[in-house]
Amino acid sequence: MKPKIAALIVVFLLASTVWLAGQTSITLTGRITDPQGGAVTGAQVILYTRDSATRFRSSTDGSGSYRFERLRPGEYLLEAEAPGFGRTSAQEIVLAEGKSSTLDIALTLARLHDEIVVTASGTPQSVDEVSKAVTTIDSQEIDIRDELSVSEALRNVPGLRVQQLGGPGAFTNIKIRGLRNEDTAVLVDGFRFRDAAAPQGDASGFVEDLLVTNLDRIEVLRGAGSSLYGTNAIGGAVNLVTAEGGGRAHGNVLTEGGSLGLVRGRAQIGGGLKNDRITYGVGVSHLNVWNGVDGDDAARNTGGQGRVSIHFSPGTTLSARIYAVDSFLQANTSPEAVGLLPPSGIIGAVPLALDQLRRYEQGTPISELNLGSATYIPSANDPDNSRAANFFSGAVTFTQQATSALGYAVTYQGLRSHRGFFDGPGGVSFQPFGNTQADYDGRIQTVNSRVNLKLGSSNFLDAGYEFEDERYLNRNFP
Repeated sequence: MKPKIAALIVVFLLASTVWLAGQTSITLTGRITDPQGGAVTGAQVILYTRDSATRFRSSTDGSGSYRFERLRPGEYLLEAEAPGFGRTSAQEIVLAEGKSSTLDIALTLARLHDEIVVTASGTPQSVDEVSKAVTTIDSQEIDIRDELSVSEALRNVPGLRVQQLGGPGAFTNIKIRGLRNEDTAVLVDGFRFRDAAAPQGDASGFVEDLLVTNLDRIEVLRGAGSSLYGTNAIGGAVNLVTAEGGGRAHGNVLTEGGSLGLVRGRAQIGGGLKNDRITYGVGVSHLNVWNGVDGDDAARNTGGQGRVSIHFSPGTTLSARIYAVDSFLQANTSPEAVGLLPPSGIIGAVPLALDQLRRYEQGTPISELNLGSATYIPSANDPDNSRAANFFSGAVTFTQQATSALGYAVTYQGLRSHRGFFDGPGGVSFQPFGNTQADYDGRIQTVNSRVNLKLGSSNFLDAGYEFEDERYLNRNFP
């Protein structure tokens, strides 16, 4: 970042802090009831700020009452949910200077409900306010469908195609509205996640490594999002929103197993301290496939995801989040065409019989195989071909809503990614004479600052500055 810009930001932070110190805070209270008017104990109440995208959480006591203190004047969106009840539609409330407010909410039985989305505009909006095509997949839906990975959770989203070239850990890409996979931006909490070593600078090299670890929801924006998220978003954007925690301490543990030697585990914990002045949410996950389809396709993935937020004052928040993954995959050779294929027209995909594939893997030449009507040889086993990858993504955000009209945020994001490919002389088709290794390391640092000034109900000024340093290193070892 240029020294002059950094100095201006520091001066602005100090001036706003002094300004904030002289402002009064507001209290918001209310009751959460069931359809018969009875108190709902332990309901989660979530309050969103309009300008700074900051969340506050609270839980109801024995009388169904909730309470938010030390709030700043401005526009907010409020939601409430409890086990067995549906999440309420987002309700707008305006808090005035020096005037506390009350908002009671009656829950209904579990049903389809609207969601808060942030991807389409960069700030929280209810579904009714969003003009773009957005689909939200919340953590409850992901758990009900028992999805292992983010790519699996996206399969039913309209206008989106997930292409996976094999089992767990195999190369996966996402195409939105028929555009290329590099035209889909992947975001983590609204910040771009990509591989600096990729030719197009997109996230395609790591989509297969994104497991469901500690997600609150996934937001899919279909259509041009480049105005907010850069040239890699002309097809759309997939935003992974980390669970923020808050409320009473809570957690869960998931373990399951299946065929092909598959074992999966996940643990999550979240909560708040000192009346949610400190909120936290952390999750770890592990996926292990010992055998795979042909008994030699092992895949492993271990990941961690978490977020912590400190609310220093009603309008001042410091939050940090991390997302890290380490993965390994035993890869096979690419399929190849065989037989007498016509020079034109549509050719049906007929795989080589399994017994002939096993002969091919043992060294039998293609000319000696009984091809029958086969038009291609599926991926043959390659015993010494593998991929190892890992990434670490971390971000720190300082947000301050100085007044109901003026707010700003400063964010630093660091991303490090590594992909390594290893191959030896074993296997069929073309193979190297010896052991080979190719490593791709990428590092990205981003500093983003944004100021929002409102006049009445209209945006008067919304200005931002972004500085990015990108580096990658390609290494090959024979």
